[in-house]
Amino acid sequence: MTDSRRRLAPAPPGTPGGNDTHQRRKNVGTACLACKARKLKCTGTAPCANCLKSRLECTLDQTADKRRRGALKRKIDHLEEKEDLLFRLVSLLRESGNRRTIPLLNLIRSNASLPEIQYYVNHQVPRSELSRTPELIEVSHDVQRLQESDSQSMHRILVAKRLSDQPLFLVPAKPWTNVVADNDFVSHLVSLWFTWFHPFFNWVDRERFIHDMQAGLLGAKFCSPFLVNAILAYACAYSNYPEAYAVPGDPSSKGAHFYDEAKRLLDKEEGRITLPAVQGIGVLWARACMTGQDRQGWIYRNQLAYSAHELSQKYSLLASKVDEDELRMARIVNSTNWGLFNCATTHALLYGKAPIIKPPYQPSFSPVNDAPEKDEWRAYPMPTEGNKKSSHTATLFNELCKLNIIAHDVADFHYNKETPGSRVQMEQKTSDFQRRLSEWTDSLPQCLRIGDDVDVPHVLCLHMYYHAILITVYSFHKPSPETNTNGILYTNHDTITPAQAEDVCLSSARSIGHWVQIYRTSWDLDPVPIFNVQWIKSALFVLLEHLENRKNCEAFVILCIAAKAFSRRSEKAKPVLRSLQDTARELKINLPLETAPLFAEFGSQRFPRAVRIKEETSDPTSSDV
Repeated sequence: MTDSRRRLAPAPPGTPGGNDTHQRRKNVGTACLACKARKLKCTGTAPCANCLKSRLECTLDQTADKRRRGALKRKIDHLEEKEDLLFRLVSLLRESGNRRTIPLLNLIRSNASLPEIQYYVNHQVPRSELSRTPELIEVSHDVQRLQESDSQSMHRILVAKRLSDQPLFLVPAKPWTNVVADNDFVSHLVSLWFTWFHPFFNWVDRERFIHDMQAGLLGAKFCSPFLVNAILAYACAYSNYPEAYAVPGDPSSKGAHFYDEAKRLLDKEEGRITLPAVQGIGVLWARACMTGQDRQGWIYRNQLAYSAHELSQKYSLLASKVDEDELRMARIVNSTNWGLFNCATTHALLYGKAPIIKPPYQPSFSPVNDAPEKDEWRAYPMPTEGNKKSSHTATLFNELCKLNIIAHDVADFHYNKETPGSRVQMEQKTSDFQRRLSEWTDSLPQCLRIGDDVDVPHVLCLHMYYHAILITVYSFHKPSPETNTNGILYTNHDTITPAQAEDVCLSSARSIGHWVQIYRTSWDLDPVPIFNVQWIKSALFVLLEHLENRKNCEAFVILCIAAKAFSRRSEKAKPVLRSLQDTARELKINLPLETAPLFAEFGSQRFPRAVRIKEETSDPTSSDV
């Protein structure tokens, strides 16, 4: 029998009956926005067939594809971009003669984010300057081996670091704050604040505060919910934990949730003058200065001046009591007043304002000796092994109080509108200030005298502050465009000439650069107290007009790196580099090429291919205070 079934010849491709119709339709993981809105089947390409036909803008969000294959492809693409960036970075850094190497290093040293570094490499470094070498391929293989041996994501690494985090002080979240309930996170923030802020601006008794906070009893003498939330709001600036952000990923929102809670609790105080209330207002004022909240800072500034005075009056009679508890409270209140005086005086001097707090009546200087103090300091959250140093907190507090008595008189003389000084008076005052500052340096305890090896950062801050005071004192004698001093004959040997004043300012500016460099190499720039930005700003503007000198230029570059790092943490620091660049444009000064990427976000600026440097015949910079 023959088979009655007849086989049909295949239809030509492209005809309605062809095999194309029997092919499986390609699965599309996500549709474009236009197709989603019109509820049409999308081809999954950009532009898709529907948008081409309708002449619509086609927008396709690949991240919306939740399929495993799509997510894996995006991850591979992201890793390939990072690998390409790593290759180019290694190639750039290997070419030591490349004029773009040092600017790139300076950008990295300013704690730039990976996207910012990638933008600089992709847009400001021509690929023609880069060459692949066998050594570079070897680096690639090493990186691949590392990736194969350790496939943990950055998130897991951060989690591991957090699990190994051992705060210096273990304190409870409740009943002190309603923002979070995580004891470990609150302990982390408290430890950060007492590590990086408190040792220099010391107006909270750490031991008694920690004791009361650990006890968890409301109504304590040395701790309150308002003070705790104020400290937590400030401490978030030092933390990269997700809980430190009120808005995820927004650096400007760090601590904002604790700050709102502190403001609410301050309103509940209803003007009551207590020790924790006054201390908390001081912390809020310091945070307002850090975040650039000038109007709010002005309000806290006035509140602090009033409440500190009232607190002093309230407890002044206790100093004559025999009861030990009352005497202890009187001493703590007195130390608080001196600490707030130090903070207010530093702010007044560096921001060009009249002081708002006078030196307290009761001296707070305990006898100074060179014996090591029992108080220890550790660079938390760095590993604690071999990290313990003698803090010298009490000794530094005494010396800072003495220094700020001088600084108070400097600010009062120059910035108090009621006491304008003539030129003769200014010269006499400057000579007097110089004498007092010299006497202060000569009497410094040995533990506060530093060279190139420094154990604790707050001692560096003390020396930088001293040089900032010197710059302020002598800046009024520097030549300015408004005054012509060339025709003046100086006959009095005590008269301070503009050239002498300029030498003092330049020497101090270079010293600040020197201490900033030591701070960066020892502890990085992230934990540097934000108030240092004003000292850095003063030094930068002093150095700006003298960049032809090699040592001035080197210090200028170091300070620009620090200013850029500050600008990533604080709104208050962001205008520093912009105003510096604007001043350079007005004066037609070419900024050093090494600083080019630090000013990239502010627009174009003339950067010379090579800065002509004038060698010094002598080094006027002194590394000692």
